[in-house]
Amino acid sequence: MMKKRPAPFRGGTAPPPAAGDSDEFARLLAETGRERFAVLSAGDRVEGTVVQRTASALLIDVGQRSEAVMPLEGMTPEELVALRVGTRAHFLVTRAGGGTIELSHALAARALDLERLQEARRSGVPVEGKVSGENKGGFTVELGGQRGFVPFSQMELGQARPLAEYVGHTLRFKVTDVRGRDIVLSRIDLLREQQAAARDTLLAGLDEGQILEATVVRAERFGVFVDLGAGVHALIPRSELSWSRDDTARPALPPGTAVTVRLLEVDLEGERPRISASLKQVGEDPWREAAALLAPGRTLKGRVTRVAAFGAFVELTPGVEGLVHVSAMGGGRRVTHPSEVVRPGQEVEVAVLAIDPEARRISLSLDPLEAGGLDELQRAKLAAPEPAGGGGALADALQRALAAKPGKGSGRSD
Repeated sequence: MMKKRPAPFRGGTAPPPAAGDSDEFARLLAETGRERFAVLSAGDRVEGTVVQRTASALLIDVGQRSEAVMPLEGMTPEELVALRVGTRAHFLVTRAGGGTIELSHALAARALDLERLQEARRSGVPVEGKVSGENKGGFTVELGGQRGFVPFSQMELGQARPLAEYVGHTLRFKVTDVRGRDIVLSRIDLLREQQAAARDTLLAGLDEGQILEATVVRAERFGVFVDLGAGVHALIPRSELSWSRDDTARPALPPGTAVTVRLLEVDLEGERPRISASLKQVGEDPWREAAALLAPGRTLKGRVTRVAAFGAFVELTPGVEGLVHVSAMGGGRRVTHPSEVVRPGQEVEVAVLAIDPEARRISLSLDPLEAGGLDELQRAKLAAPEPAGGGGALADALQRALAAKPGKGSGRSD
């Protein structure tokens, strides 16, 4: 159903407003012609919100009829991260007119005087300055007609780099103090803000299974800490450094070493994120190759890595170990402890009795003749899972297999 329109007024003079409406009509008429937006001029400081990023500029809402424009040219990657969509910050108007407002994120050195420097200190708007040299305790910075001072401790989040890497470069600083003509600057506050923004972006994109480049920060007894970027650290547990259990086979990872890691766990709950990573899982799992090459009956050399009461572990290839049970060490004679026969680090020749790639278990013998005389059923028993207590089931299976062979322990009770 269409709404009825009021009949148009035809001819004569429009009827006057009803009694009591004259004041309201006058107020509305006055507001219609009133300018509701502040007039901006070059040099003004404004606060705005980034609403869009185009190929060449950021569009920023500063409370005007249309968004202001901030060119991307000259901006660092860190600044682009810090000024992502939704960020609210202070800006400097560099041009206003013809319906266009252009902004800058910092006060340019050529536009600085003591009054503007005081404004920058109060508002937190960064200033641009060229590093000109070094004096006792810090760096000197040219700020147009002014000269600022940056203490060494305020130039970098870590230790300041050599002077040559700063001199002649125009950088951005925050003004921390203005006393007469003494102007004190800091760069680490800006770096912290940029790092915090980059950290939030990085954390939001992390996922388990992701492969990333990282840098070693420090090594501990239980593992190695690496920096994933923006100060986000992950722990590589000791067991994830290498497929091999041998400490000497683990890679040397001094601080500063670049590594490639796979994320294992990403927990962003709580005040500090907990992230674990793996170095070894970036490469190929050695057990895949072992399953194809280590067939029962095969004889090969390995190195003893550990000795326990129930047997000795022998590394056949990096990351692949097998177990020689104590009952498979004597070649027919009784051995009460593996240390009577082998020691850690010793190279030995072993024969594969059975292999279970799914469980990552290999049963070995120091007597190659034993491996050749076992049937499939006996091999299956040898590959059965070993109990946590130390391998009793494996020992029993091996003893039964050996007892079934003529001249190998017949009638002997352990």
